[in-house]
Amino acid sequence: PIETHAGGLPLNTRLLILGLNILVVSLLLVVYGVVVSDNGLVGVAVSLGIVGGVLVVYSTTPQDPSIMALTSYSEILVNATTSALEDLDLLEPSICAIRRADLTLLVYSKTPCPVEVDPGLGFTSGSPYLAIPVKAPIELTESSSEPAVTQLERNLVTLLVDEYSACRSVRVEEEGEFIRVYITGLAETLRQYCERPVDPYALLVLALASSILGARCIRLVDKKATPDGLILVLGVEGVGEKT
Repeated sequence: PIETHAGGLPLNTRLLILGLNILVVSLLLVVYGVVVSDNGLVGVAVSLGIVGGVLVVYSTTPQDPSIMALTSYSEILVNATTSALEDLDLLEPSICAIRRADLTLLVYSKTPCPVEVDPGLGFTSGSPYLAIPVKAPIELTESSSEPAVTQLERNLVTLLVDEYSACRSVRVEEEGEFIRVYITGLAETLRQYCERPVDPYALLVLALASSILGARCIRLVDKKATPDGLILVLGVEGVGEKT
């Protein structure tokens, strides 16, 4: 969740809002857990409180848009959220991008593509979820003469190759309702996160795809490691629908 001010440095205001939301929810859970004498719930709440605190602190520190900034951001986000996802039993969740009017929600849940969710923590269909609000990570360049998939590939190259040096190349192919994203030449500093629940490559691809394709929901259907990269398979649902 990175926004850019006039000076060119990213400001994580969405991350700040998310961190504050998590802190409020964790406080309420602590109070409730104490009242009902549920030590397990109190433990989950404390973990979430730590996550919220880390996100709030990190959101106030501007970062240069470079591979080192992306690595630093990924390390903090992964370390902060993994324990909370573990407590919520979301270490192997369904991950999707839900489009809203002015932002995208990256949602971790056991329910595939839960549309009716709010930023932060909550429950849907009886299962917990974590929804991270983001905006497009770069200023999008669009062309009415280009297919949306071509625009997605071009903007992914701008973001991952040109701006962040996070990989060597990106290729996007459309197969019916699915989109395959081939990322090769991964940066060594980011490769370690590809097997973690919070994978910067998957999240950046989902956020950008949501902004460009205009779909109600984009699911991460599959993720495969290759000797030199990743293949991400996206499921696109509800193109043109608004939520």
